[in-house]
Amino acid sequence: MKRINFRNIGILLTIVVLLNSCEKWIDPEINVSPNDPADVSLNLLLPASQAGLAYAFGGDHSRYSGMWMQHLSGVDRQSLALERYSVLESDCNNLWNTLYAGILKNLVIMMDKAEESDAAYYGATAKILAAFSLGIITDVWGDAPYTDALRGEGGNLTPTFDTQEQLYGIINAYLDEAIVTLGAPSPAGALKPGNDDLFFKGDAAKWVKAAKALKVRYALHLSKRNGFGPVRDLINAGGLMESNADNMSFLFTTNANEWNPRYQFDSDRGDIRVGARIVDLMNATGDPRIPVYFNKKDAETYVGSAPGGANLAAAWIGPGYASQNSPVPFITYYEQKFMEAEAFFGTDNGRAAAAYNDAVKASLASHGVSDETWEAANAAETSGSITLDKIMTGKYIALFLHSETWVDWRRTGIPTLALPASNVSDTPRRYLYTTDEINYNGANVPQGQTSTTRLWWDVQ
Repeated sequence: MKRINFRNIGILLTIVVLLNSCEKWIDPEINVSPNDPADVSLNLLLPASQAGLAYAFGGDHSRYSGMWMQHLSGVDRQSLALERYSVLESDCNNLWNTLYAGILKNLVIMMDKAEESDAAYYGATAKILAAFSLGIITDVWGDAPYTDALRGEGGNLTPTFDTQEQLYGIINAYLDEAIVTLGAPSPAGALKPGNDDLFFKGDAAKWVKAAKALKVRYALHLSKRNGFGPVRDLINAGGLMESNADNMSFLFTTNANEWNPRYQFDSDRGDIRVGARIVDLMNATGDPRIPVYFNKKDAETYVGSAPGGANLAAAWIGPGYASQNSPVPFITYYEQKFMEAEAFFGTDNGRAAAAYNDAVKASLASHGVSDETWEAANAAETSGSITLDKIMTGKYIALFLHSETWVDWRRTGIPTLALPASNVSDTPRRYLYTTDEINYNGANVPQGQTSTTRLWWDVQ
């Protein structure tokens, strides 16, 4: 598959590979290039980390969860095997190694360099991105290395695994620290992000809103353990996203080698179509987002591939998500409103209904397909008509290809999903620990995990 060349968008992709839990078998003295700098500045580390994270999050990660949540359907080769829950330890090697040896390693270096140079805003931005990266890791693998990992050549080569509970503590601490730092004025003359920030161009207020929305997300993940009280408290505290203008999305471009990872995958492989579950839900209401989400190619109607059905004639991912320059949304205003709807459902159904209506309308608006007639029929819930199924199904549609739908399904069981093959009985609830980690840090890898073993927060 093509690799994105970040030099073409004016940044240097510097993947700093030092000895850590993922790449410890590499001798750092081998293949040292005299053309590569031994030290990289903050204004290069930040965009490289952001772009790498967007490529991983919008690529492998969203593809696997998308198939299992039936947004997508693998119709041939390896994708068909994953569609049918044939999961191997090697399947996520690339994702694990990229998140650790590339993205998190760079972000730890950013935090250290920011502290050394009194560039507090850079450090805070790195903490938010690290929290997001750790959220990806722990929400699909559970326990994972962090406290003992990523601290240079002289560090621990076989780091122990932090528990998921500990990782959530780190995630929330990073977000809290970043919110405080970015909420205070930057000292005069201090180095801070600007155009090198590919999300918000250095707008500290938008970073604070995104961080607070992420805190709501992670509190919602823990609702099976802690209930919805902490979620409601965070929402009521305010300071959150106010419109789609605050969305945290990464923008790819139409320039060669700067393309969206889904576009690249479909162009190179072509073994994935959209799933029948989401296509049928949207066809049932004539959803205005259909031509944005799906591309029917030469077919007369929009059809999805049934679970395990290997329908090569089904629709492809549409232009809103699989064009060369399609954005990859990280967290959005409409997701925030869906979270509000779920959190207040059952205690204040009027507020839940209003939040749901706002969420659906904001999703349509984000794609430029607002439709008052359709919204009057499908985004006009009241305290008497709103249900949890409507909230979660609406979110499942709005967060097309987003891994949050997998978290939501594990928490709520909504929407119902048909099994893709007769020889499987359960949808995967986690990724397997990778072959590389087992081979090189096996003594610390948790034992006895299968793809249906529940995570710590995924209590029955």
